[in-house]
Amino acid sequence: MLTGRAKATLVPPGAWKVDPGRSTIGFDVRHLKATKVHGRFREVAGSIRCDNEGVASIDGSVEVASIDTGDYRRDARLCAQDFFDVEQHPTITVTALSPPVGPDDAPIVRGAMTVRGASRPLELQLGAPASICDGNGDLRIRANGVVSRREFGLEWDSAFALGGLVIDDRVGLRLDVVLVRQDAAA
Repeated sequence: MLTGRAKATLVPPGAWKVDPGRSTIGFDVRHLKATKVHGRFREVAGSIRCDNEGVASIDGSVEVASIDTGDYRRDARLCAQDFFDVEQHPTITVTALSPPVGPDDAPIVRGAMTVRGASRPLELQLGAPASICDGNGDLRIRANGVVSRREFGLEWDSAFALGGLVIDDRVGLRLDVVLVRQDAAA
């Protein structure tokens, strides 16, 4: 969306809310050095507020217990005390600010992600500013990023006899988020 002459904004000015039924917060991590485990969180929430200058403030969260990797035993293991510890840390949160960007720039959102009480910098690469996804004016944003699970205290590891890790440290993040306008332009 264009505002002014040369700057694009993440979303048009106003308040936007994540539509959890049409949004996916997913991840993938290499397992056994040969395959990737793909997963998602079924319960997501979030909002974006963009001012008239094009600065967007972003707040989002997922309920960790809603993790779905396609294997209920693995999901239970990930929710346990020695990994995500959902009893003490039931949500993963993200806060960020997105400044206006040039029309030819691929937007990067920088903020912080909090997992197990540890906040670390987060950088998400967006393919483009939000695009209209239906006739109601709802918007879709897609983004990708990579985080180190160990930086968040997710240090459970099991090793092969030859020294290779079962679970890689790098976790790929995939967001496909639909936003619904909550008010008139700010």
